[in-house]
Amino acid sequence: MRSVDIVVPVYTGVEETRRCLETALATADPAWARLVVVNDGSPDPEITALLRDFAGQHSGVVLLENAQNLGFVATANRGMEYDAERDVVLLNSDVEVANDWLHRLREAAYHHPRAGSLTPFANNATICSFPNFCKDNALLFGLDVAEIDRVFAEQFSAADAYEVPTGVGCCMYLRRDCLNEVGLFDVATFGRGYGEENDWCQRAQRAGWRNLHLANCFVYHKGGVSFADEQTPRVARAMALLDERYPRYHAEIQAFIARDPARGARTGALLALLAGQPRPKILCLSHKLGGGAQQHVDELASLYTADALFVQLTPAVEGQTVTLSVFDAGVRLADGLHFSVDGEFDALVALLRELGIGRVHFHHTMGLHPRLWVLASALGCKHDLTIHDYYLINGNPTLTDADARFVGDDACDFDQRCAGHYPLPEGVSAEQWRASQGLLIEQAERVIFPSADCAARFQRFFPVRNAVTAWHPDFLASQPYPQPVWRHVPSRPLKVLVVGAISREKGADVLESVADELAASGLVEFHLLGYAYRALGRSVVTHGPYANAEAWSLIEAIAPDVVWFPAQWPETYSYTLSLALHLGLPVVVPDIGAFVERVSGRPLSTIMPWNTSTAQWGELWQRFARGEQPGSAPQSPVANPDASFYAGAYLAPVVPRQGVFAPGRIASLAGNLHAGTPRLSRSERLLGLIWRISRHPLVARLVSWVPFRVQQAIKRRLSARPMHDIVR
Repeated sequence: MRSVDIVVPVYTGVEETRRCLETALATADPAWARLVVVNDGSPDPEITALLRDFAGQHSGVVLLENAQNLGFVATANRGMEYDAERDVVLLNSDVEVANDWLHRLREAAYHHPRAGSLTPFANNATICSFPNFCKDNALLFGLDVAEIDRVFAEQFSAADAYEVPTGVGCCMYLRRDCLNEVGLFDVATFGRGYGEENDWCQRAQRAGWRNLHLANCFVYHKGGVSFADEQTPRVARAMALLDERYPRYHAEIQAFIARDPARGARTGALLALLAGQPRPKILCLSHKLGGGAQQHVDELASLYTADALFVQLTPAVEGQTVTLSVFDAGVRLADGLHFSVDGEFDALVALLRELGIGRVHFHHTMGLHPRLWVLASALGCKHDLTIHDYYLINGNPTLTDADARFVGDDACDFDQRCAGHYPLPEGVSAEQWRASQGLLIEQAERVIFPSADCAARFQRFFPVRNAVTAWHPDFLASQPYPQPVWRHVPSRPLKVLVVGAISREKGADVLESVADELAASGLVEFHLLGYAYRALGRSVVTHGPYANAEAWSLIEAIAPDVVWFPAQWPETYSYTLSLALHLGLPVVVPDIGAFVERVSGRPLSTIMPWNTSTAQWGELWQRFARGEQPGSAPQSPVANPDASFYAGAYLAPVVPRQGVFAPGRIASLAGNLHAGTPRLSRSERLLGLIWRISRHPLVARLVSWVPFRVQQAIKRRLSARPMHDIVR
């Protein structure tokens, strides 16, 4: 094996460069490794002073200085040709390294025949990124580079490498034998930088050398320091040059991304890092429909980022398979594992034990195999249950009838009317359904309700001995809430905003009918930030889907006078109401669900009967448009939920368990890396086509004339699977 020069071209970024040089020098064995730093005529005198001081203090460091700025490509070449007998590691000046990273790279370079280049994992290295593939990632779980790299070194060996179309230049080991045959980077074509390493790797590949992605090494790459202001145009130009020179290059890249051979290594390292953390670990189970339940899981994972780790099981194929995913800083990571519950329940339990799961938290059971309800017992821990809707009562999450309207608390035919909207499985009565849910509720250490209304309504059907009523943590985001201000003036139309994914139960039809009624008056504008279950008419300005993180700024840009919640069911919390409260906006809410207690005593907050008619809504909006202001909501008779629960009590009973994910364990889970997605039948493909056509506004208007129960009957005739499985 040859000795190695670590070549670091430097232009800007004082602190990044300092960390790069310090970590590279500290981890380089002076018997065979040397640091070669090239100052590319940096305009920053601090850079020049840093490099000269560093080279002066460390006799083994070579400092080369360009008399003028030559650009990255020529600068890298100068460093690589400094000693024609040595291998080279090209290291960006914003990369940090740890442990014996260089030893592992060199070992792998000579372990694999004809290895021309090797690239380790990095947080920001496109096709070599970790934990999310082809993304710029933060360091996982807030760990440092050394901790993450150590796990890669433990889990994998020099043999674990994957052939790639190109290495990634932030940290790339180049064999001198290959450099001698292929030559240096192409300065004439790639000028100041970007694309030069891709071109070099393609040349090496054509000469019979291999470009490898090494699994047993990880480095940190900040990214974009040297050319931060001009990166995008440089990348675009480089891609065009590569397309011209290597017509199949991008097809090879896309094929590699589709194949993703390093997914197992990423997943193995992720699980090993998770297992090794001595923090409380909570397994959440929920449905796959997103919405408030998923938003709550996300916010818990984000709220406790520094204190606990979260994983989630989500249904894949309804009632059959689940996907296991891991959270980092409140965001679910892309890679996951898939399990068939009937055939792999024991394997799933074994894995969760190895990860050190110390608590199970059920957020929803829709789509979950019932065997998963005993997970906590199998793991030897307790479980919590949060009630996000009323699915456990009779299979109807919203307690609405066939017309998507609240059935009412005292309806004598309550279950029958609920079944008209959400039928129970054939042969199962509502009483049998409730009896089957009882075990999950009875054995929960805590049953958590996000509002007092939800707690009272649910406990009419189930006895709960350990109830906790606590508004979701987002309640604490801006306390006290700003006082709302009425900004509308009668000289312009009243701007009414509805927010969210609006189903029939959430009032999509009500919104459209009221907007149509008032369209000719010119007094009121109706806006929907989000989307409806079908395309609404032109009387509603639909702004389309939004990311939760963007919601505040999007609402501020729309600048509504009032936010309206036309819900037809007793919502248990309403994150969209939180948006209006945080932003200090006047609101109009229904008199059922959590709304009443959440706006208790609030100024400019009108409570209306949930079943207000279109004509009555029209009268209200016209009064507001002509100058009347909303009054204050009356004080709610119920006590406010526990505001301190998520500040401490939630995590208190979760015992930290440090797990062990053994090296090589990921190989036994290779079959779980990819989900088996059932194919759509001919009738389901037809149903999907019908659904897509129905999204057109003109067709949507025609479809709206078809009674919804007829639409449901057609859908059930074509497929028993939920629409989210058919339209993906």
